[in-house]
Amino acid sequence: MRSRLLHSLLGLAALFLAIASCSPAGPTPQAGGGIGGTGSVATVSSGPVTKFGSVFVSGTEYDNTNTLYCIDDTPCTETNTLKLGMVVLVNGMATEDYATNQLGIRVANTITYEETVEGEVQSVAADGLSLIVLGQVVHIDQNTNIDASIPGKSIANLVPGTDVVEVSGFIVGDGHILATFIELQTGTPHYEILGVIKNHEPAKLRFDVGTLMVEYTTTTDTSQMPPLSQSAPTWNGIVVHVRGDQWSSGGPGPSGAKLTATRTKPQTLGVTNIEDAEVEGFITHLDPSGTVFIDNIRITTTPSTVFEGGTALDLILDTRIEVHGRVVNGVLEAEHVSFKGAFELESNVASINPGARSLTLVGISGTTLYADNETAIDGEGNLRRFADIAVGDHLKIHGRPAGNTGILITELERSDPGSKVKLQGPIQSVLDPTLTIAGARINASGILNNRFIGTDGTIIGRSGFFQGLGIGRKVTITGTAAGDTVTWTSARISAGD
Repeated sequence: MRSRLLHSLLGLAALFLAIASCSPAGPTPQAGGGIGGTGSVATVSSGPVTKFGSVFVSGTEYDNTNTLYCIDDTPCTETNTLKLGMVVLVNGMATEDYATNQLGIRVANTITYEETVEGEVQSVAADGLSLIVLGQVVHIDQNTNIDASIPGKSIANLVPGTDVVEVSGFIVGDGHILATFIELQTGTPHYEILGVIKNHEPAKLRFDVGTLMVEYTTTTDTSQMPPLSQSAPTWNGIVVHVRGDQWSSGGPGPSGAKLTATRTKPQTLGVTNIEDAEVEGFITHLDPSGTVFIDNIRITTTPSTVFEGGTALDLILDTRIEVHGRVVNGVLEAEHVSFKGAFELESNVASINPGARSLTLVGISGTTLYADNETAIDGEGNLRRFADIAVGDHLKIHGRPAGNTGILITELERSDPGSKVKLQGPIQSVLDPTLTIAGARINASGILNNRFIGTDGTIIGRSGFFQGLGIGRKVTITGTAAGDTVTWTSARISAGD
């Protein structure tokens, strides 16, 4: 068993190296003004569009005055059709001050976009927090940009078996995608999926992605895939983008599907060496040495790597991170790693302590949320400062642990007034019907049996929910507030744990 496992890991490592070596070389850094002068360096970035004005990707601004937009394999044009939440690949240049080694203005030469999944809606979860498309569970969170093309901007209004959607987002785990953008698709659909290959059977020309069985032929374009060999006999473990022209139900599992592929290619940054790189996503693979991967991007750290919101010990599977560094021989050498918040909350403000820059939320008593100078604050009424938040404001918050009963806010958004309450995070303790998250004790006794949901969006009932829980397991609890009282209405075991 051990020798087979080692052989498998070595084979996967060989495939990742092959993918990196097949990537075209990036632009060569340009010479500048020498010591104390300025110059320019080539940059590459992968992440969601977070703002316009110019184009912001994962919060980093790019001048897009002369940008070419390459959208889903159509010819590149100067027309910007991007929308917030779309995960894109940016190639460009940045000015550099050689005296400080700091980068200045970034210019996007090209911005490339491909869907994460496009296909017919197979089902929508009872709690409205996920749907299934091409055998993949697509998860919705409070940062998902649900396009106005979807009635009421709610996936609960999608019609399974009829509606076709386009989704952009991140791979969270096997067969799971966190949507950062979703819209209705009109016209002839191009069935597409981004995911991790498993169960590859080269002799039968097929493999699985989640509960999707992908079948291909000798005419399928696989020219960008690494060649198979004795040391790497399958494509298992590689993150691929698959395009197909036919799909049907009936793949592995109750939500399975089949897709006939016309093209399969590995997901890459498209560069082998580049001076400046930024990547956001979930850790999809770990090798025995502790090296982590986002999709197929190998990431290494050193003693000088700066960690924000965690440490090297927190680099575990399905953790969302943002990495800044340089790419050398296909490997992203991390200079800075920031961890995205493990907690997601939504509710009205119950109390504020301006001096401590802290607040509490309705229905989530026992938990104190803190803001610091790094907290990103935004929202209705041009909110920019913590001091402008008032009791009763409806907030959407991401954060990370700050002790057993505290959460450090990484992102805070004030939205229109509402009654929705949401708490997502790892469990500290659980005993049916009570569970504790970040010091908040949630009594789930009032939740109906058919509103306890599993990771795939199916109903698992109260007993299945509590039997599947353990310390550290991430869950999502939602409810409705009426004044200071909250009625909890659904509970879900979250993906990626």
